[in-house]
Amino acid sequence: MQVEASMCINLICIVGFLTAFILAEPISCQSMEGRDSSAQEICALVRNAAAQTHLEAEAKVRLRDAEIFAAREMDFQTVSSAEDLVLSDSPDFRADRKLFESLLVNWQFFEDLSPGQRAIIRGFLSRCGVDANRLPLAASVFGQLNTSQRATFVGVTHALSHTPLTDRLTEEQLGDALGLIEELVDIQGENDALPSDQQFQLIVRLAPGAQQKLERSAHFLKGENHIFHKGFPISFRQFRKIGTRGQEAGIHFCLTSDGRMAQIHIDYRFGLLHLEPANSDVRADGNHQRHTDRWPKFTPAVRPARVRRVVL
Repeated sequence: MQVEASMCINLICIVGFLTAFILAEPISCQSMEGRDSSAQEICALVRNAAAQTHLEAEAKVRLRDAEIFAAREMDFQTVSSAEDLVLSDSPDFRADRKLFESLLVNWQFFEDLSPGQRAIIRGFLSRCGVDANRLPLAASVFGQLNTSQRATFVGVTHALSHTPLTDRLTEEQLGDALGLIEELVDIQGENDALPSDQQFQLIVRLAPGAQQKLERSAHFLKGENHIFHKGFPISFRQFRKIGTRGQEAGIHFCLTSDGRMAQIHIDYRFGLLHLEPANSDVRADGNHQRHTDRWPKFTPAVRPARVRRVVL
């Protein structure tokens, strides 16, 4: 009996060791090849979109109209804080909020992106061999990304740009989370052929020192990815709390072992729903409201006449 018990204990230990070894498996050549293949695929899409010259002409007209409306100061008023979101109940405020939520779901126009978001897209196009200095071309290509790619890019980058990083010990301001991105490598939208942890996220090259800033940041918890996000074992999750308005959505950074590459997505849901693709899809039911509750600051350079065409 003692021998059998000892054998069982040894067997359990071996299984446990093997399980831990598998879960802690470092980044593999296969996963690296998969990321390279995905990035090449989206670059092929980008180059094909750049060849649609008639769409570039349409984008040029939109950009010109955007400049005219901006000169007339017809942009929507900025929502300045989460407190404003909770306290304000004016019809104008509710209308602006509903409009912004609809744009998050189906954001189409490059000219409505912030300067920081535009810069990331232009850098991404340059990486794919497209002349990003031609703004109409950049606008045309962005509009040809599929809806889930545009919504993923806008949702994640909007959240990052409105997430300040604060040193937990010194309270020193470390900039916003968007500044942690050096280069956009891929936009992973909806793809039923892939598991949930390979959809609705950005693949990026991080700026030097990005991991150190996340480690110092007061509102991000460091952990490890064992089962999901293979090849990105380091985890930084923004603090969030179920059932608390404004704290249900949270950014999740998943870093490679060397801290240079990252997957970035937003967690909107909890429990078993957290494991489904819709967890990080800003278009999914309720997610756009949770997004706006957490990051209420928005200044979409939206022209009212054109918005009606988007919504309808």
